[in-house]
Amino acid sequence: MIQSSPRSSLSANYYLAPAGYSVGDFMQEAKHAGAAAVGLTIAALESNCPDGLARLADDHGLHISSLNSAGYFLFADAAKREQQRALNSRLIEAAARMEAGWLVVIAGGILGSGLALEAARAHVAEQLAALDAEAGAANVRLALEPIHPADLTGKGCVNSIRQALDMVRHLPHTGILIDAFHSYWDPDIWSGSVLSDPKLALVQVCDWYEPSADEKPQRTLPGHGHMDVPGWLAALERHGFRGPIEFEMFDRYRGGRAVGEILTEALGYLRIQRNIVNS
Repeated sequence: MIQSSPRSSLSANYYLAPAGYSVGDFMQEAKHAGAAAVGLTIAALESNCPDGLARLADDHGLHISSLNSAGYFLFADAAKREQQRALNSRLIEAAARMEAGWLVVIAGGILGSGLALEAARAHVAEQLAALDAEAGAANVRLALEPIHPADLTGKGCVNSIRQALDMVRHLPHTGILIDAFHSYWDPDIWSGSVLSDPKLALVQVCDWYEPSADEKPQRTLPGHGHMDVPGWLAALERHGFRGPIEFEMFDRYRGGRAVGEILTEALGYLRIQRNIVNS
């Protein structure tokens, strides 16, 4: 059975950083903003070896809460499937070497897969089981992330929290990740049985809004959108969740603001809300 961390720690995900932004600088700013951990990405591996990233985190007094993202199981083209399989193996090795808490898995979208939706989900379940075995052999834990239905074709065909839980229930090395942005619509995001489930590995927090009725929802800073972030943090605490709480937002949503400024605001907000819950 997968066990959560002894306590929740605040983490900052490197997706916020623009291309070429130093991982070391990001870690320094995350630490200054109050993070105890960082979530890293494939981009971080492009300029740093896994051992170097582990040393950088240690030098900044941080641990690595996650590595993002493996999976993408639905390529119809054989060459692309093999390329992704090799990348998944590389990410497992990297997660092991940097002692990342979790390697995030995203199923992949059905567009171009040649599969109907339920067939695609069945294929993902089969491939995830194989990846679970490979990860387990390397002492790596996986976290499957359900994706907002608006991204079903392009990014992820596993969409509800229950779908993700059902898919990982019997996999010994795999839990789930709940990203508030992707799952705010799902009533199970508030379910006590979900929030207390030992398969819930980590959560990612931001807020969301719709720029217009014709556009997809977008990410924004906690407290700036439509989600009851304080209420969700309180529910996580109430139901005993002790895994990492990652702030995840992407570079394209920074609006010209400095990375450090955003980290300070977001992590400060999350820390205040957690302190209110625990007071």
